[in-house]
Amino acid sequence: MKHFFPLILLLLSSIGHAQWPAERKQAYDAAAPQEPEMQTPATYLSMRPAGDIRLTTTSSTPFDLVENISLASLPNELNLQAWRGERCSTQLAVQANGPARQLSVSCTSLSNGDKSIPATVSLIRYTVAHGTPTADIIGGETTCDNPAGVNRGIWLQIDVPQNAEPGIYQGQVIVSAEGCAETRQTIRLHVSEETLPAPDQWKLCLDLWQHPQAVARWHDVEPWSPEHFALLRPLMKRLATAGQKCITTTLLDEAWNGQTYDTFPSMVRWIRGVDGQMRYDYSALDAWVSFMHDEIGIRGQISCYTMIPWHLRVRFFDEATGRYDSIRAVPGTPEYTELWAPFLRDFHAHMQQKGWAEKTCISIDERPDNMVRAAMKLLEQEAPSFRISSAVDKPSDLTREVYSIAPVITHAGTALGDLLKERKAAGKLTSFYVCLHPKKPNTFTHSNPAEAEWLGFFAAANHLDGFLRWAYNSWNRNPFECTDFVHWPSGDCFLVYPGNRSSIRFERLRDGIENYEKINLLRARAGKSPEAAAAVQHMDKILADIFSVERSTGDSHTDDVKRARLLIEQTARRLRD
Repeated sequence: MKHFFPLILLLLSSIGHAQWPAERKQAYDAAAPQEPEMQTPATYLSMRPAGDIRLTTTSSTPFDLVENISLASLPNELNLQAWRGERCSTQLAVQANGPARQLSVSCTSLSNGDKSIPATVSLIRYTVAHGTPTADIIGGETTCDNPAGVNRGIWLQIDVPQNAEPGIYQGQVIVSAEGCAETRQTIRLHVSEETLPAPDQWKLCLDLWQHPQAVARWHDVEPWSPEHFALLRPLMKRLATAGQKCITTTLLDEAWNGQTYDTFPSMVRWIRGVDGQMRYDYSALDAWVSFMHDEIGIRGQISCYTMIPWHLRVRFFDEATGRYDSIRAVPGTPEYTELWAPFLRDFHAHMQQKGWAEKTCISIDERPDNMVRAAMKLLEQEAPSFRISSAVDKPSDLTREVYSIAPVITHAGTALGDLLKERKAAGKLTSFYVCLHPKKPNTFTHSNPAEAEWLGFFAAANHLDGFLRWAYNSWNRNPFECTDFVHWPSGDCFLVYPGNRSSIRFERLRDGIENYEKINLLRARAGKSPEAAAAVQHMDKILADIFSVERSTGDSHTDDVKRARLLIEQTARRLRD
């Protein structure tokens, strides 16, 4: 998913695996002072909404927005809106006039008469992004010693039950600290009559690449052991409840030529026997897919990386020598057919036996068309149930043929229009992705939080089927200390943190997915009447104007998201009337 990866960085990355020890230090956060603070403890706390603000240790926003304004004149309510079945969440910020010892946050349930909806709050931890301590980590902590001059983020999360009664619900977020009077923020949540289905029924084809090896390394457990799966379970459940559809598997070692801190080993063990014949051990792949499919509930697609690795090599264990060796094979050559045809026949039969063949895709990442065509030809001959999924920089003539295609967002426009209609009519999936580029919109640690939500609106506005992002959890050495890794933009390699901790960017991406689902549900009502058709057409026109490739790299993501959220609610009301 990367471009122009320098050889020296590849070498440094591979050396790093051997030299850098496992680091599981979980210091509270990167904002903590290095020396004890000698300043007078805080005596005053102030709290403000900070939904679209990326807090850093030098942030004055959102409190500078209320300078020269009497606090008494400011509204004391934060108004939120949600459908039944929706996760409604936002960020608040607390400011103290000195070091706040035992800063503590809590919240009440949101009530409407005798009815209530539970809510949770947690403090947002800081990590370093490109040298700047940046608030991003959403854990379960509700207490900390907050340094002087640091605005502390608070994450409020409300999971609205699908059977909640529509109406206005009200509650409070409460913050206190030693020596300070507590401060409160009133929350008013308007629950709509509309209902969002459960995540396993969402339509967006979400494809965030999973990295089980990173979990094993961080927690220092044996890969594929019961302990490993126990640690994977909550992390992957979080992914499933965001609507994930794809299971990331590997057919060979380091399909991306070593672009992550942790190795990406093959889930298939290739073994050349003393008779010279290759055989294949699928035990790791079977355990992983069964776990993700049966326990986690991710059942849309099994993405197998890959028949065209960046290094074009397949590593195997040679029983005759007792050592590992590798074979390099270029698609379209006799050597390639000799290597891959027996594997495809065997793997196809195995996946058929498991009942997984129809959802298996051989996944390809930014490889030349001539190589992809050669692989497709062999695949059709040897494993006809399998399909191809491919991330591409820019769509080409091959775009029409590949089952699932995902161009980078800056080239997504070339996959729209008549080509998109043609692909939809043929039952093919058309998605898009972001990675280290573009600079925005993106999901980096330093990105404006609204950018992550903007991506879901972009998919909906352009009638795309999905969104792809490397990677869900390819952690660096210690993401609690810093989210940088080699030359990638900070946070590019992961969206969540060890210990099943979420992030502002992951939760805002999830918000965008929920909005994608809302838009599609509203579109489904267009056939009810001419008035309904007009309301949906009006919505679609405005969305298309706002969420375009040309507009994507501007500075209006926050305003775009606010406008689109309002548009959804206005359209829902028109369709109810």
